[in-house]
Amino acid sequence: VRASEDGAVPIAELPSGINLCHEAFGDPADAALLLMHGLGSQLLLWEVGFCEGLAATGLHVIRYDHRDSGCSTILEEGSAYTLSDQVADAVGLLDFLGVAAAHVVGMSMGGMIAQTFAIEHPDRCRSMVSMASNTGNRDFGRPSGPALEAMLAPAPADPTAAVEKELTDRRLWASVWHDDDHARAVFTAYAERSVQPRHAFERQITAAMA
Repeated sequence: VRASEDGAVPIAELPSGINLCHEAFGDPADAALLLMHGLGSQLLLWEVGFCEGLAATGLHVIRYDHRDSGCSTILEEGSAYTLSDQVADAVGLLDFLGVAAAHVVGMSMGGMIAQTFAIEHPDRCRSMVSMASNTGNRDFGRPSGPALEAMLAPAPADPTAAVEKELTDRRLWASVWHDDDHARAVFTAYAERSVQPRHAFERQITAAMA
């Protein structure tokens, strides 16, 4: 195990060469719950209070950065992969942590990874929840034109500008309970931790749409 760059979160070094930044809450003896974030996001999507609340119910909660996200491995340009590769990362993380099987919860792209996880590794999946996601069927659940255009637009390299873009984009598809101040705080925390390179984002969306 080695520390992430900020020294705060551990890194799982997988045999594949992928390093996954992760954090756990609760008793490792409890049933594991693996949280998978969405496209362009980070493990910070699953906020500490949320994770601690789940852990208090008797779950060993694990949140992590996918490859090409946060403090996990950012691959070189041109390194394409699939949802199945991302599932292999999740299985590798469970192996690293000594977890035989886990409840799996995914949001958006994470939901697609969770679905693939359940299909490809039923013996490792206690249950599966797919949130704000779809099956990959291009005839179902397509974003609106403005939302898709915003999603595909390059994010600025400057952290402050990146936060503003994230906030503007979020307003396009946010629920009626959207809280601008809270969203700004979340996106600022993302930017302070890691700004996702454009080629990394494009690889993730290509994997999700394949």
